[in-house]
Amino acid sequence: MEIFGMTINEILVVLALFLIVIDIFFASDVPTHVAYVLLTIRFAKEIDMSILYQLLFGVLIWFALVAFHYTLWRKVIEKINDKFISPRKHTGGIDGLVGKEGIIKEVEGEIFISIHDELHQFETETDKEVKVGDKCIVLKTKSNRLLI
Repeated sequence: MEIFGMTINEILVVLALFLIVIDIFFASDVPTHVAYVLLTIRFAKEIDMSILYQLLFGVLIWFALVAFHYTLWRKVIEKINDKFISPRKHTGGIDGLVGKEGIIKEVEGEIFISIHDELHQFETETDKEVKVGDKCIVLKTKSNRLLI
């Protein structure tokens, strides 16, 4: 059966490739995951075995595609977005706190810096004394501690 001069298998592959290319421009992974399901259906249909084996191999194919997505594809998309579409550095965790301002707080006898209502351990870059209530700016990170 042909639609638009293409077989169902060709339509599935073209639609999957279209969704993968669209994923470059959207922050969501949904288009690519839909594409992976379409590719899985296309490849599992070609397995000349019973339906249970097709389902088993389909799940394995889908799992391999999702593993590929989270190990390689997302990094490629981030590099394309960072270089061409929206140049910026992706930072997370405590590295994303560099340059932020926090307030020194004392909790159960220990002193922390509070940034966005989260408490973090810190060190001072100089031997400057800090007091509870002081406002400080995070300069950099050093082995899971913030340097202020």
